[in-house]
Parts: sequence; structure tokens; C-alpha cells
Amino acid sequence: MKNSRRKGLEWVRIVRKMLEGMGHIVEGPFYKPVYLFSGMRAVHFDIFKIADLISYSENQFILHQVTDVKNKSSHVKLIQEKNLPCWIWCKIEGKIAFRIFFVDKGKIEEGEAKFWKK
Repeated sequence: MKNSRRKGLEWVRIVRKMLEGMGHIVEGPFYKPVYLFSGMRAVHFDIFKIADLISYSENQFILHQVTDVKNKSSHVKLIQEKNLPCWIWCKIEGKIAFRIFFVDKGKIEEGEAKFWKK
């Protein structure tokens, strides 16, 4: 069984491929070096402490956070505190699909569901 961090990064990579398929130019997931007693290791971090990915499409940059439904509200709160627009991709349980929520100016709006087609 995979740990939750590895599974989460797997979801981030799927969302990245979905965005690229929609014509977005995408950066992320992001990593930083961490020095431990056993040596250096790359660890995932969120850009602006809220987003897993950043994309560019139609002359605008878009931040993207990938999560599951149980952690959605904590991400919404962080995004609203930063006052930055962001798309939240919530993994739909039992499927390789995501429900998209748009967070901007303190409001959250539910968007469509996107299904991963390999």
C-alpha cells in the first residue's frame, strides 16, 4: 500500500497531464532539497504554500491545488487567507476523476468534473 504523500503526488501528476491535454503550459510539482543525517533528499512543497501546480492559459496564470474531499475545506481556508485565485481539484472516490472548485476573492464556486482518460 502506498503512503498518502506518494498517492497525492500521483494525483498531482495526473492533473498535470490533464491540464496539458487542455492546452495549458504547466509547472510542478515542486521540490526542494532537505538535508538529513543520511544525506540530501528532495521533498515536495506547495508554491505560495497553497498550490501543487501553476499553469498558463489564455494569457493568465492559474494556481492548482490537488486534494481529496476530506481536506478540501482546509485548503479553501488557506487559499482565502492568501487572497489568491486557485483551482482546487478534489479526487472523486473510487474513480480517476476530479471535481474542480474555483476559489477567488473569498468565494468558492463548483465547476465541472474531469475524468482521466489514459
